[in-house]
Amino acid sequence: MLSLGKISNSRLMSQPVAHIAKAVGDEVLERARAVLHKELMEAGLKHFRPTIYLGDEWFSPEGVPAIALPFYLAHPRLVALEREIMQTRAEGSTPIWFRRLLRHEAGHSFDHAYQVSRSPRFRKLFGDNSRRYTPDLYPIDQNSRNFVRHLPGYYAQSHPDEDFAETFAVCITPQLNWRKRYAQWPQALAKLEFVSEQIDCYADQVVIVQDRPLYFNACRMRISLATYYRKRLSAQATLTLKRTKQSRVRQN
Repeated sequence: MLSLGKISNSRLMSQPVAHIAKAVGDEVLERARAVLHKELMEAGLKHFRPTIYLGDEWFSPEGVPAIALPFYLAHPRLVALEREIMQTRAEGSTPIWFRRLLRHEAGHSFDHAYQVSRSPRFRKLFGDNSRRYTPDLYPIDQNSRNFVRHLPGYYAQSHPDEDFAETFAVCITPQLNWRKRYAQWPQALAKLEFVSEQIDCYADQVVIVQDRPLYFNACRMRISLATYYRKRLSAQATLTLKRTKQSRVRQN
């Protein structure tokens, strides 16, 4: 069994992601389940329990009531490597950030489980979620009161699906009086009321999980850790270039 505490960086980078994911243990997954299941129960959802597994990043696979956590969160050595290589804070590496991202992805999973986004009221409140989008490139109105604020970057404004997930996250946040906080934000409040109604509607309904694959499961990723980071750095460079071009267009 691979030992992350003893292996050199060069050898670690040559290892397949699958070997690393299988060596880190289930502690982060158990913590995620405990945190999220408690919040879902407190919100009134008795049976909705998304599958939680290690993936290549934070996401909920399309059409599957599941949540992927980035595998680097499963070990401090990997968190440090993520920060060093990507020059980021490592998404979800603090307790508060971890919980917020879990709630957000639970919102996507809730929709995948109960197909809430197919309802006419969803489209009326959140918009057409069939349009394509780039979640890292979207216009922002910092003064808008039409969207809740949960994750940084005004993420609810990026797409109707993200708006719903952010609204769900606010709804299930413990000890948050969202009706009071958003009382003067009528559009955001209407979305929150809708999500609250959906939670009540499906409170006792068991999720029928179809046998579908857990996409980008880290335990099945054969690429090396070095290749994984090469691809991410390349994607990051492309995104930076797009943001620069977008900024210039707005300035002109």
